[in-house]
Amino acid sequence: MLLFLFMGYTLVNQLFELQILEGQDYIHKFEVRTTKKRVLKSIRGNIYDRNGLLIASNILSYSVTFEDNGSYESTREKNLTLNGVAYQVYHTLKKNGDSLSMNNFHIKVEPKNDLFIFDVDEGFTLNRFRADIFGYPLIDSMKEEEKNATADDMMQFLLGSRGFSVILEGSAAYKPEELEAHHLPEELTKEDQLAIAYMRYMLSTNSFKKYMRVTIATNVSDKSVAALMENQANLQGIDVIEDSRREYIEDESMGLILGYTGQASAEELINLRQHDPSYPNDAIVGKAGIEQYMEIQLQGKDGEETVSVDNLGKILRIDKDTQIPPVAGYDVYLTIDSDWQSAIYKILEQRVAGILLSKIEAIREFPFNIVKDAAAIKIPIYDVYNALIDNSVLNFKKFGDEGASDIEKEINAKFLKKQEKVFTLIRKRLTDPNPPVFNDESPEVQEYMKYIANDLLRDNLGIIRDDYIDHSDKVYQNWIYGKISLKDYLTYATGQNWIDMATLKTDGDYLDSAEVYNALMDYTSKYLVDDTVFTRCLYKYLIKDDVVTGRDLELALYEQGLLPKDEEDYQDLLSGALNAYDFMVRKIYHLQITPAQLALEPCSASCVITDVNTGKVIACVSYPGYNVNRLANNMDTEYYTKLALD
Repeated sequence: MLLFLFMGYTLVNQLFELQILEGQDYIHKFEVRTTKKRVLKSIRGNIYDRNGLLIASNILSYSVTFEDNGSYESTREKNLTLNGVAYQVYHTLKKNGDSLSMNNFHIKVEPKNDLFIFDVDEGFTLNRFRADIFGYPLIDSMKEEEKNATADDMMQFLLGSRGFSVILEGSAAYKPEELEAHHLPEELTKEDQLAIAYMRYMLSTNSFKKYMRVTIATNVSDKSVAALMENQANLQGIDVIEDSRREYIEDESMGLILGYTGQASAEELINLRQHDPSYPNDAIVGKAGIEQYMEIQLQGKDGEETVSVDNLGKILRIDKDTQIPPVAGYDVYLTIDSDWQSAIYKILEQRVAGILLSKIEAIREFPFNIVKDAAAIKIPIYDVYNALIDNSVLNFKKFGDEGASDIEKEINAKFLKKQEKVFTLIRKRLTDPNPPVFNDESPEVQEYMKYIANDLLRDNLGIIRDDYIDHSDKVYQNWIYGKISLKDYLTYATGQNWIDMATLKTDGDYLDSAEVYNALMDYTSKYLVDDTVFTRCLYKYLIKDDVVTGRDLELALYEQGLLPKDEEDYQDLLSGALNAYDFMVRKIYHLQITPAQLALEPCSASCVITDVNTGKVIACVSYPGYNVNRLANNMDTEYYTKLALD
């Protein structure tokens, strides 16, 4: 009895000590696993004009962050967990119309051939990106094969066991039950692979600071925020934070002055860290204009605070004593008067439109190459019609959509007929035993042949490697001067190993020249079907030959919502009371179609106004301008591409 009483007393005493006296301390020790420093984002400085009008400011937005804050039983478990989270986040954003901030991850998927390609040309930016992926501080430290790595090579590295183990093969391959447990499909699309590789790569840039988060998406919608926060318990390391996005005055005249912001590239970070070493990897910096020139002043200084987190990364306590508040960037005041800018922009547009109208004539062609006096140059109305397609005023990709109008479907049917005819001709030229030499072809066919050999295969795709070509070679010289056919040139190029086989993705390691030539023809034929530049070239001759008329294209302007259908001109054009030439002249006169849209000569102008007493620049206008709001934050890549090709 005494023994049991003693044991009972000891047990009760221990329970009292554990649960009452030291209970809170033990709970605290159980919950608190570590402390981490958390960045407090600063606010970028505003930009004002001379009258104090706010022309560049910050708007509250939300960003998605990712951090590795888990504890794993094995590396395999870690990779499955992080890859599964990345996959779920990507599809949540995609479902709600948002995207990842991948502007500085220079690999993308080419939808046409479902291939990984680079989005920048060879140079410092691409080499710096390669070095970052392969983990070298210096570009020169890379091995030769790494310096020449293709986008596909780099993705295989990132996705494989040497990278983030997204796709494993053989005995190490993930089992279906493992994938299912981590919400991963058995097969990943190229877009899935790219998204996971990007998020894991961004996470790896902070691998030496496990609890440092990285930003993977900015300016996400409320729908994405709600979906991510609702499932945050299942998305380890994912958080949504309040951030800011840059907003500019809606005025194209200010575009070239203000510039825009975006995520810093590797090259930009190297230069900026010489002024301020604290620039983070995901810093948003000025990319052009005042935003770039005054970057150091506008940037501001991030703050930090120490927080205690549990084993799931949940924040339990904020240490107020360690808090360093962020410092906002300086505001910048310009000498520019935004009202003057806007007014002068409109004046320039009117003047250019007036000059353009004085040059347009109802003719099919004009001999530009033989006219020496610029004042004598005339613009054929057919060039104006063609500009609607050539400068992307009309979206010809919509002509074949299911919901396209009758006139759009009619234009598309004419295009498809022309495309098949031209493809048949090209195939015939590339397979005939004795095709005509280049100089004996019609100007139209010459344009097609020259585009395929020089612009497409050599300059754009790099299949014919210019650095492999012997420019003094007699056959090459004959091609340059049009003395041989395209077939003879391409056949000779394959025999001389001027072809980069890696791009063709052929089966088999060893092919003779005939097999290489056939592979080249097949690849070219498939590529041309959806090639935008070649499509524009076909439309050029459809318009020139009156197969697609100016009236067809003008009606399509209404169908695509570029002009209001309720106006009288639409009915007159539809009934034939207004001809295509007069219609186009009228639209340019009223600036419903602008010189910037047509990009004909003339289409540009500029004006600078200074205060003669002080030398201050009051207006600095260049026409045409652009909408910087579509370039800042999450860049509208389609709009940027359109500007780059304009």
